[in-house]
Amino acid sequence: MKKFFALLTLVALCAGMAMADDNIVEIPFKKVPDLAQRMVKSYFPGNTVVKAVKNKTKDMKNRTCVLLDNNATIDFDKDGNWMIVDCRESEVPKRMVPGKILMYLNSNHEGKKVLYMGREIKNGDVTIILDDSTELHFTNEQELIP
Repeated sequence: MKKFFALLTLVALCAGMAMADDNIVEIPFKKVPDLAQRMVKSYFPGNTVVKAVKNKTKDMKNRTCVLLDNNATIDFDKDGNWMIVDCRESEVPKRMVPGKILMYLNSNHEGKKVLYMGREIKNGDVTIILDDSTELHFTNEQELIP
């Protein structure tokens, strides 16, 4: 649960809530990595980008965060790969959930919405939070971690 709150704090920072920090700067969406731009347009076609920020601190490794008009935030690494997708007021698009994880969810948590999806920097493990507060952890190979 500590990890969850740490990630929530990260999302708040990325969303520009701490703009006083010189290492967090608002950028135009066209300056977001191309892969991230394509992902936002593909998975959130009905939404508008409200703000994009770049975190230039060493520990954040030039991560970029995009805030959408439905209050979803997507955090990307420097190459544009998603690291955090936080859709607590809607849901993470099903097409965005990795294949084997989606199959597991359909079999074991049918009808539940994915509100949060986060990927570990070091090993690629994925954390999923469902609308009933169930927290699930998967390996980089998309196998459930008991």
